[in-house]
Amino acid sequence: MKHIALLLLTVALVACSKSKPEPPPPEEFLTLADVSGRPTLAEDSPDVRVIQVKTKSFIKQNDLRAAKTKAVELATVVAVDEMVRELLPSSTYNENYEKIEDYLSRNINNYVDDQEVVGERRIFMGQYYGISAAFKVNRQKVLVALQKNLKLINTSQNALVAIITNRKNIDLSSAGFTFTDLEEAFLNQIQTDMNQRGLQMMDYRNAITSMQNNEDAVREIATISKDQFMALLSDSNSDGNLLAEQIQLSDEFYESGLNVLRQLAKVVIEVNIFAVSGNVQGDLALSLNVTAKNIASDRGGAFANTVINVSRRAGPNSVQSAMIAGLVQDAYQEMQQEFVPQVLKEMSTISIDRDALVAYDLVFRGFDKNDGGRLRRMIQDKEDKSFRYLSFDNSVPSIISIRVRHAGRLEDLADRVMRMMETNSFKVEEPIIAPDIRDLVFLRNND
Repeated sequence: MKHIALLLLTVALVACSKSKPEPPPPEEFLTLADVSGRPTLAEDSPDVRVIQVKTKSFIKQNDLRAAKTKAVELATVVAVDEMVRELLPSSTYNENYEKIEDYLSRNINNYVDDQEVVGERRIFMGQYYGISAAFKVNRQKVLVALQKNLKLINTSQNALVAIITNRKNIDLSSAGFTFTDLEEAFLNQIQTDMNQRGLQMMDYRNAITSMQNNEDAVREIATISKDQFMALLSDSNSDGNLLAEQIQLSDEFYESGLNVLRQLAKVVIEVNIFAVSGNVQGDLALSLNVTAKNIASDRGGAFANTVINVSRRAGPNSVQSAMIAGLVQDAYQEMQQEFVPQVLKEMSTISIDRDALVAYDLVFRGFDKNDGGRLRRMIQDKEDKSFRYLSFDNSVPSIISIRVRHAGRLEDLADRVMRMMETNSFKVEEPIIAPDIRDLVFLRNND
């Protein structure tokens, strides 16, 4: 019996002394790059954009449903954050991303019109649940939150100026109308629609009034006629534009006239009435040209232009003044088909640079907890204005996660970390780089 007991003890000691099972080879280590799917959501309105992202969540107590729910919540935050970065200059985003994330996360689903999970599976040795999801993010709702609630967007970026012009001295007196009546009807149509869409629409008179409230500009701006306003927009020479004397004498103002207007609005819409014509039967026709100009960008200039012709046939009881009002409504309905969507798209587009500090997870697999401190210090020591350490997690065996923010392309971040690893004598495989992924996975190479 003593020999049998010794034999069993020996076998037990040998078993315990054996090394732990090797982790699965790289080709069997699934990451978010292995989670895919094709979204069916469509951008069916200028007010929305479909954004596809991939995220993961730790699986607690083998509860896959809870892990999926958490992953969807994280993906929603990422999708809305991408829209935020499209609408904000990078400097504003980098200074306020914590404030933005805190505010938007309270009601994050308010900014999403629809969503779908298009791919899902267990990843990271079955310890995380990864999803690929698409979100229809409402651009206007995010814009309103950034401007009105967080006060992070200059009102000019959400403002338009409308101006109605007529270069042929149209006479509407026979219908009991003046050109001013036609002008007011068009301005009311445009302002009502744009303001309902969350934008700020002014006519040129409101724009000049608001500019006069600027103490720095009031001396130069004084009172400007419509012709003078149009001259400023075209950035033309003051000669021959019949400008007020104080403006004619202000070469400095004229050189920077467009810059002053940029303080007011991003886009100017000009509706140029070509003609209002009729026949002996009382039929009426309206012909106009509508143009939208971006004055806030150096690339600027006209980005939308449409010629519109509408007509109404007179009946036995037709009232000419009512027909003219109807022509204005008909013309604006045509504008809404192609012209207005182009304006909305331009208003919600900011030139995207690569300086925004975007959040990423650096995932190190095959490292033990003793390596965690070295990896954390390695990242912290390299912090600068384009690279920031956020948090550290070593709760999952053989996986260490470090969250950072990085300004630039994902491949640049990968190269940066690879150089750090080489400097610190860590041998790792090249990480997988793919669209929609916010993870970089570094697999330890022990060869």
